Amino acid sequence: MLSTRSTFTRFEWLEAFTTTEASNLFTRFLFALALAWFASWIGLNMESLGFRIAVPEPASVVGAARPNLGIDYAMGVLWWVVFACALLLFAKESRRMLVLAWAGKFVVVLVLMLFYEQHYGLDSYTYFWATRTGQHWMYPGVDFSADMLPTFKPAYHIITGDGVLDAAGEGGAMSLGSENTIRFTLLVGSVTGPFYHAIKVAFAFFGLLGVWLFYRAVVLAVGRPWPSVFYVLAFFPSILFWSSTLGKDPLQFLFLGLYAYGAAMWFVEGRLGAIPWIGIGLAGTYMLRPWICMIAVAALGLTTMLGRCRPWQIGMAVTAQVVLVQQMFSIFLQGGTAHLVLDIMESARGVAEGYGMEGASGEKGIDLSSQDALATAFPLAFFSGLFRPLPYDITNPFTALAAVENTVVLVLAVVALCRVRLGYLRDPLVLWPFLYTVLWTSFHGFIVMVNFGSGVRYKLQVWPFFLLMLLSLTYSQGRAFLTSRLPARRADFRH
Repeated sequence: MLSTRSTFTRFEWLEAFTTTEASNLFTRFLFALALAWFASWIGLNMESLGFRIAVPEPASVVGAARPNLGIDYAMGVLWWVVFACALLLFAKESRRMLVLAWAGKFVVVLVLMLFYEQHYGLDSYTYFWATRTGQHWMYPGVDFSADMLPTFKPAYHIITGDGVLDAAGEGGAMSLGSENTIRFTLLVGSVTGPFYHAIKVAFAFFGLLGVWLFYRAVVLAVGRPWPSVFYVLAFFPSILFWSSTLGKDPLQFLFLGLYAYGAAMWFVEGRLGAIPWIGIGLAGTYMLRPWICMIAVAALGLTTMLGRCRPWQIGMAVTAQVVLVQQMFSIFLQGGTAHLVLDIMESARGVAEGYGMEGASGEKGIDLSSQDALATAFPLAFFSGLFRPLPYDITNPFTALAAVENTVVLVLAVVALCRVRLGYLRDPLVLWPFLYTVLWTSFHGFIVMVNFGSGVRYKLQVWPFFLLMLLSLTYSQGRAFLTSRLPARRADFRH
């Protein structure tokens, strides 16, 4: 028979592990053990998971050394740690949110995305190979390592690589984003080294900064921290995934975040200090996708004119909008503005038909052959741009995930429509994201309608604006804030 003393001694270790400190230590040990096992598994299977990354494009084969994928992945993990350390420089109240979001990025970028990359051929690989060869298959004969600074005008013809003297040449503005993405990738690769996963981690960090800037715009608007908004943006599936790829999307998301922060400062505080933020955001957006810059300029200018802003703001907005839109349309549409609406419709038709290729998921048999047909299809395209794919559109895991989030967003939109007050639409903080969403959807809805795959990725450009508007209208805190601004806006207008 055991004595009381011996029984206590025998089970003393169990009591020790039930303490909080020991339990936390044991949990960390298990986590470290699981992480070591997973890292070993990745190292053993990296050649299989990343086989598409290691195959260069035909134009880059000559002189291209095959990367060691194990070392490449290890460099990605190392740079994730470097950026994690950089987050420690933020204020304490912000650090926890950013670190949690960055941990989410780790799971997506260095775990889940490995299986995505194993199954799909991506543009990301071609940008990566440009860091190793200086060349890209779209521009044969062009050495981008000697032309690494992003520009506002396309410099080369697509496919032929011949120089373009002006923006009216073949390829036009449609090639500008590809050229500048190659240049941005080379600039990042010159810091991280020519490692695919390291460059991808850097782009994911740009995406996180974009989320942070959108959140800071909200904080500036409401005048206090609102962490739940940050977590919604950071962990919204489409934003989390598509702002973590190697390509245009994380960069553009960052520049749109700069634009959003400046716009919030412009509308709330009416400060000239907002102009640099807006200017840098618009400039970067233009370098990647000029038509998104046009949408952003139009939304900002129209909101300033219609949203009861100060007279000097309206004057500046009108002047800037006339100058900037004239310049951008002259390049993007490559012609005059006498038939501007028809030109835009024709551009939308051409782009949508290009994305509606055989085998693409989306509506089949949609007639986009004429401007009348385009106008007829517009309501369906507009709805598709905001809320599709839905459950009945599911064709693969990506459309399934998008269908879930679109269903949630559709419910939020119905609730917001029932709760909105007309007075809210005169508030710039509602009118601005509303106009941006409407303008974006009017053009991109055709792309989403005919190609859900590309549309899901493109919707990264509109999600933060649309989501923040819906959250402000559906949640009691958001409506209370907007209601509190109604008398303040009227008082400002009288003065």
